[in-house]
Amino acid sequence: MKAIYRNLLVVLISLFGAVAVSYAQPNIKGKVTDENGQPLPGVAVLVTGTSNGTMTDEAGNYSLTGVKKGAVILFTSLGLGDQTFECDGTLSKLDVTMKEDANFIEETIVVGYGTQKKSSMTSAVSAMKGDELLKAPSTNVSQLLAGKLPGISSVQESGEPGLDQASLRIRGSVNAVSYVVDGFPVDNINDIDPADIESVSVLKDGASAAVYGLQASGGVIIITTKKGEKGKTKISYNASIGASLNANFPEFMDGPEFAYYYNVAQMMDQLASGAIASDKDYVPYFTQEQVQMMLNDDPTDGWDNVNYIDKVFGTGITQKHNITVQGGSDNMRYFASFGYLGQDGNIDNYDYERYNVRANIESNFAKYFHFNLGISGVLSNRSTPAFSTGGSDSALGYEAGWLSIGSQTIMMHPYLPERMDGLYTATLKNNTGLPQSPLAAIYESGYKKTRGMETAVNAGLAFDVPGVKGLQLKVSGSFDYGTSFNKNLNTPYYLKAYSGGKYIDMTDPRGVGNGIELGEGTSYSQSMIGQASASYANKFGKHNVEALALGEIRDYKGNAHSAYAKEIPFASLPELPNGKPTDSPISGWSSASRSIGYVFRLRYDYDERYLAEFTGRYDGSYKFAGMANTRWGFFPSASVGWNISKEPWMQGASFLDDLKIRGSVGLLGSDNASAYTFLSTYYQWGSKVIYGQYNGATTIDPAYYAAGVPNLDLTWEKTLSYNVGFDFSMWNGLLGAEVDGFYNWTYDMLTAQGSGFPPSMGGYYPSTVNKNSIDVKGIDVLLTHRNQFYAGGKPFIYGISASLTYAQTRWVIYPDSPNDPEMWKLTGKPVGSFLAWTADGLYKSEEEIDNSAWYGTRPNIGDIKYVDINGDGQIDSYDKGLVGRPNRPQLTYGLNLDFAWNGIDFNAQFTGGALFDVSLTGTYYNGNDDNTFWTQTFKEGANSPLFLVENAYSIYNPDGTFPRLTLGAPGHGGDNGLSSTFWLRDGKYVRLKSAQLGYTFPNKWTSKIGIEAFRLFVEGQNIFTIDGLPEGIDPESPGVNNGYYPQQRLLMGGLSLTF
Repeated sequence: MKAIYRNLLVVLISLFGAVAVSYAQPNIKGKVTDENGQPLPGVAVLVTGTSNGTMTDEAGNYSLTGVKKGAVILFTSLGLGDQTFECDGTLSKLDVTMKEDANFIEETIVVGYGTQKKSSMTSAVSAMKGDELLKAPSTNVSQLLAGKLPGISSVQESGEPGLDQASLRIRGSVNAVSYVVDGFPVDNINDIDPADIESVSVLKDGASAAVYGLQASGGVIIITTKKGEKGKTKISYNASIGASLNANFPEFMDGPEFAYYYNVAQMMDQLASGAIASDKDYVPYFTQEQVQMMLNDDPTDGWDNVNYIDKVFGTGITQKHNITVQGGSDNMRYFASFGYLGQDGNIDNYDYERYNVRANIESNFAKYFHFNLGISGVLSNRSTPAFSTGGSDSALGYEAGWLSIGSQTIMMHPYLPERMDGLYTATLKNNTGLPQSPLAAIYESGYKKTRGMETAVNAGLAFDVPGVKGLQLKVSGSFDYGTSFNKNLNTPYYLKAYSGGKYIDMTDPRGVGNGIELGEGTSYSQSMIGQASASYANKFGKHNVEALALGEIRDYKGNAHSAYAKEIPFASLPELPNGKPTDSPISGWSSASRSIGYVFRLRYDYDERYLAEFTGRYDGSYKFAGMANTRWGFFPSASVGWNISKEPWMQGASFLDDLKIRGSVGLLGSDNASAYTFLSTYYQWGSKVIYGQYNGATTIDPAYYAAGVPNLDLTWEKTLSYNVGFDFSMWNGLLGAEVDGFYNWTYDMLTAQGSGFPPSMGGYYPSTVNKNSIDVKGIDVLLTHRNQFYAGGKPFIYGISASLTYAQTRWVIYPDSPNDPEMWKLTGKPVGSFLAWTADGLYKSEEEIDNSAWYGTRPNIGDIKYVDINGDGQIDSYDKGLVGRPNRPQLTYGLNLDFAWNGIDFNAQFTGGALFDVSLTGTYYNGNDDNTFWTQTFKEGANSPLFLVENAYSIYNPDGTFPRLTLGAPGHGGDNGLSSTFWLRDGKYVRLKSAQLGYTFPNKWTSKIGIEAFRLFVEGQNIFTIDGLPEGIDPESPGVNNGYYPQQRLLMGGLSLTF
């Protein structure tokens, strides 16, 4: 019986144990190591679909509790491939070996005519993935590169739709950046849809850019567009829409403020001229009754309080859409996209539309053969009023602010109603007497319409030579064609201008004598490029060898013509045959160039430790066709590197992922001269030739005069580039750095020699010579940190990257006149230095004026005090010299912050600049110094920014920091507008350039309705700026200006769908 009970107890215990085991939630512990057996701290260990998780400690150990049978355990860490294991209910110990993610260890960078592993690079190249460009709402590529990569400085001067591109420079070069898209040089990258970009590479030194020797002296930016991927067809749709408004613009006076400060300014002028003895003698120009009428909300009495800044600069709408289709198999991959950008400017009637299409196909259609085809097209439409928006008046060769909408807006007096007797009101400009009415300029002046179309095709065929491992032959080519059609219609209008206390009838400031005017023009350009190459890549033991030989030919042609008519009878029928020819009814131009180049490159490394690369390019240019000895140029480079972390004696340094030092030297070239430099060129000079005919009549024909004489000794402009740097990565990618020091010397610069030279030096006729020289020295730094930790049961992944570039550009040789004072000479000075007088604050007393030298007539208290540099007792041009720093940042920096957690993602990009000056006034295009709206109160009768009038000196504000309030006449005060250090302000700034916050819905939700991924986001651009400039002045604003189209602050929302 006892035996029966004993056996029954055993059975019960066994059954209970089996049940207990089946319901147990065992603890699991273990250790995580890398492929070398080294412990990995900070690895996230998670039970998927739950909040149960932990992280490995310093020794790589972890412990999880309560893991159910069937649960999946995920091991994840930045830079390492994820590992998953399913719990069978009995598992209690689990050791894991994690391998590096191939995306991290095999990062491939697109370089000139090929690709290269980042770990084997010996030159200075910065790169980024195209997805980074989609973390901001910018409308074009150049805006997006600011602060993203070291070596690039970006300045955006305008926010006008379709013209809001940024000006890019690489390492302080004065030469233009060259662009390459999908292997072929192009003129412009701003028409590319950012959503189509796979990667961006920046070739910064001579070794990386020398393969593009022809025009690489300004650096090279390579853009690679997206290609298809193996797998099922994937369709993606991205859309965003939002508002645009001025990012920075000063606040101006309203009606009552205008009246008050105008009265004070007039009183100050009368005190200065002696017309009155004290403020008690002053009779106000604006009466209290008139101020009350400004505020009575009844514009019919001729008075109002209108904020014309807000009337002109409102809120615009920007929208973007992009659809992509991609997929493929082992032998064929395809990508196609359609994009749309629409900008309704925050000034009415400023509109821009752009349509993008792109298709890329790759095919391995036969053994050993590889074919690729790329097709893209851009259609754009831009429409504006007949007036320009304004901009810099300092270096364009004409006054951009003349009658611009920006200028007319500031000229408009805020106490004037919008309309009187059905006509727009206007202010009369003091120096011209012309009426200024921004609303009439926007709505009644006519229009400028531009329609552009660009198409591009590129194709390549590669053949892997059988029997010779790594040998490939390739032919490729591209054809780009662009055309543009312009239609400009000027419609005269009529105004009510306020003058002398009454409203008078005025006409369009452009004049009405020609009636309705019409101009139409068309232009085209085409570029053909052909390439043939042989490349070889193989490995012999620990020896890796790559070689490339390539030939390239480029051909460009362009042409434009236009016609003009006047007295068009109806604006609704704007056709040239309906009018009469203007005095200059036709114009046009043609251009052509051709070049050919031969490229060689050899790369070698031993065991990925000792690296070397040698390149050479031999270029010939049509622009030097008449130069027998200089038509061809050779541009070599060499670079070496030492991957110290690959040394056997460094294997114990487990904290160090990678450490490499490198150095390079290269020679770059430029043929940046006129297409016809080798020929004598001529300009037409009116109808000056009269000669008789056989019948006694006379014929009058145009005359021509020499516009330029050829220089048959002209040669290539050259840039000698030196670079040293190092890269390192530590703690499995937690910390990374790229640091470069560089020196670039540009010599034999292609320089226009004009009439400033004596006749013996060719001063009668302009020519092009190899003369000037500059050098640039500086550093590039990129620091990155990426990490993750466990938060709320989910991995929190974050990243920080900071970039910095310092580049100081200096004139080494400049054609200074030997008779000029030393302080006028540019040689040895920074490029972009200001020619200005030195200021010493404002005069505070009559005694101080008595004891000082001054410019022109005697100044008044509150005027700028200039320094007598040469001590001759007077202020004149010999006290003016090169002062200050350039107006473009010598130091640029960027900071990028991002994180992702539980479907939420965030990105913020800060940019900034320092070591530069912003000039609020300066030297205009015609060489004259003068005030701007930002420096003289009531300039030419205009409104003034509040920062200026509120801080201007007056007897009521004796501590004012700006020159005295003045109407400009009568009395002294105009000399306050001389270009001087008083108006040079430190331009350093920090700007939140962009920010984006998104949320991706869980796949288990979206997959039920056939959506692979669904993301919503909000984003902004130019969100805020921190600087020390007067309120509203943009540190990137154009140089001497009297109104412009400010950069825009974009606030947008959008979605992304993938099917």
